Amino acid sequence: MIGVMTTASTTSEPASPPDAEKAAARAVTAALAARQVRHAAGRWLTSPEIAVLGRELARSIDRYEVLHRRPPTWAEALAGVDPVLLAPLHAVPDGWPYRPAFWRRELRQHLMAELRRTRWISYTRTPRSLQPGEQGRGWLRGARPLPATTAVTRMS
Repeated sequence: MIGVMTTASTTSEPASPPDAEKAAARAVTAALAARQVRHAAGRWLTSPEIAVLGRELARSIDRYEVLHRRPPTWAEALAGVDPVLLAPLHAVPDGWPYRPAFWRRELRQHLMAELRRTRWISYTRTPRSLQPGEQGRGWLRGARPLPATTAVTRMS
């Protein structure tokens, strides 16, 4: 016997106006927040500021590795940077629609991306993979004092 198969209707019910309004409001809020973060990152992460932050972070990573014999986490590395340089991370703007932690995370991700792009640091998704990048290693080699050597004088 052949049965008749019926399928459920594939049309969806239109969203109720309050749900649609809430979704639209969330989208507007998210777009506004993203614009605020991009604007703050653009003002803060200028080329000279990236160079200063890159040097500070490379030095902090190096110091941590010497003391602990392992790479630092981002939090441990940033703890070794002058807090004045990181002030924009903590200066949550008026009208920020989310928790302050979200501001810090978003701005820190912009910082991480810029420092990586400019090769001051390198890292992977693996925990504790943070290390000085090509630019950072070069700066560290030039910033470290050379080991004391004895001067050899030539007698004629």
